[in-house]
Amino acid sequence: MVDKVVSLTPDQTVEEAMAVLETRQIRTAPVLDENNIFLGMFGYESLLKQMLPVSVRMPSGLERLGFVRGAKPDIARRLRALRDKPVTEAMNRDPMVLSPDLSVWEGIRKLAKHGSPLSVVEKGTNRFLGIVTEQSAIAELERAEYSSR
Repeated sequence: MVDKVVSLTPDQTVEEAMAVLETRQIRTAPVLDENNIFLGMFGYESLLKQMLPVSVRMPSGLERLGFVRGAKPDIARRLRALRDKPVTEAMNRDPMVLSPDLSVWEGIRKLAKHGSPLSVVEKGTNRFLGIVTEQSAIAELERAEYSSR
């Protein structure tokens, strides 16, 4: 687990959050309140989902996009409208999270299934503890391999 991560605050605007992601060269970051309580994840994926029409976000809508031709200016307007909104309006409020007591193998399974990064959040308090990435999982496996020699 990586416990020193770039995070966002709920009062940052989408534009400010996008600047943080770009500057730090990351694609997503946890949104934490002043007490380190996990509120959700903001990133390019959640932003894209907010910009797209609901009909496109529906499972069957993503398979057939022919009806959206010419929608680019409308989607660009949606992005412009979102830029000044709080990051909480464009974050994923229900991302996959990991419990700190989860086994390494279960964490790896969830990474493979849901992608990275996955936040590690304390049950009950929702306190943010860190993230698990593919890189941190591989590093942990290498540490386990080295210590078993």
